[in-house]
Amino acid sequence: MNGHRDGPVEADEDTLLRRWYAASSQARPMPSAELLAGGDRGHRGRQTFRNLAMTAVAIVAVVAGIVGAGAWASYRGASGASSSPGAVALASGSPSPAPTASTQPSLGPTLQGPTGPALAINESILEMHRTASGGWLLTGSRLIVTDGSNWRDCWRSTSGDGARSSLNPRAVVAGGIIRVIAGTTLWTSTDGCATWAQSVLPIAPDAVAFPTDMVGYIVFGDQSGSNREAHVFRTADGGQHWTATAGKVTAIPGPYGFYGPLTLSFADADHGWLTDSHTIWATSNGGLTWTRTALPVTGSVRGKLDFITAQMVGVDGSAVLVAKYDATPGMDGARGQQVFYRTIDRGAHWTAASIVDDLGALTMSLIDPTTWVVLDPWAPSTLRATIDAGLTWQAIAVRVPWPFKGGPIDFADSRHGWIVVGEPYPPCPGAPQAQCDYAFAPPQHLVATDDGGATWHELKP
Repeated sequence: MNGHRDGPVEADEDTLLRRWYAASSQARPMPSAELLAGGDRGHRGRQTFRNLAMTAVAIVAVVAGIVGAGAWASYRGASGASSSPGAVALASGSPSPAPTASTQPSLGPTLQGPTGPALAINESILEMHRTASGGWLLTGSRLIVTDGSNWRDCWRSTSGDGARSSLNPRAVVAGGIIRVIAGTTLWTSTDGCATWAQSVLPIAPDAVAFPTDMVGYIVFGDQSGSNREAHVFRTADGGQHWTATAGKVTAIPGPYGFYGPLTLSFADADHGWLTDSHTIWATSNGGLTWTRTALPVTGSVRGKLDFITAQMVGVDGSAVLVAKYDATPGMDGARGQQVFYRTIDRGAHWTAASIVDDLGALTMSLIDPTTWVVLDPWAPSTLRATIDAGLTWQAIAVRVPWPFKGGPIDFADSRHGWIVVGEPYPPCPGAPQAQCDYAFAPPQHLVATDDGGATWHELKP
């Protein structure tokens, strides 16, 4: 049985849903701390290659739907599917124990009744980040932050539209500075969302990185094949002014431009790398030159490189990225392996630290260069965590299959995390489900765990 649900919940699954909801009474709420405090992990790599949340975003962007918001509301009312997820009991049998308090300290006291953001109809979560003190969500129109007990709007787009914006906003929260990029506009707040400074970017970037408070980079690469060179710009004053870097980044030979949207990561102001999800280019001089970097492939790796799915940088300059290898590259859902690569010399050399089998739907959270969490939604659904760069893994099996489609995950440590889950699509009237074109993605919910995945509870308003 596939626990990763894509179709609608059938009537005969009602008992399963009730069991899943009933577990909410056993869940522990999220711990508290100061809003967006710390920022010591600063610039995090983007969680999974656009991951499953971005897949939902792409659906919204391209559809000329035949099922509108009214049809969706009618379906939810008629089917009784408007109930939101309560909690999931993940421990079953005799799983490997979760990391203990001696190896992973608690993030703080438990609060009673934490609330979540009130998402508008058709409002999708584009990015999220769970921190030791709370976290934040970015939708198509606003940035929402929490201190662990209360949620509030931090930034809103000028359009005020709750649905996904065509400007595809992204957020960078690090060192007490909050930045939101939408199109060619950069908003910056240094006082916890109280006031915002606005500046103009020379390009609408694919990716942005701020390795320090003042030094930042943006990049754009054409995927149509008409322009095979990436444009990288650097700022030394926090984003007020930008200068094109001298180094050239050119797509590998082929019929198209870059393999996918470019991503950026920097260990410090000078050492960084970018990837089009298939090729890595590195710089050690602030973008003056870029060189192509090859990832080593061990004998235990099967298949060919499909795409680079995630990357992040630690405060000491060490870093980790994940590459998926498939026997049939480019085939979504193909069986393969996820290889975790580490560097301790700011990207000069990479070594394969751990290999995880992937049936085609793994989502992951890179907490730091040695602490990773992986969710496998296939039956039996399993959440695995490592705190020693993959040398050992702790596993907890999901007792009850997910009643909703699991999306991206993000953990502050190996015990405290969030998952975005989406309700199933309604039945497709007059056509097979696979051929149905929807106007809107299904509603989403944010669920949290504070015990390494043993239980989950929804954060709801």
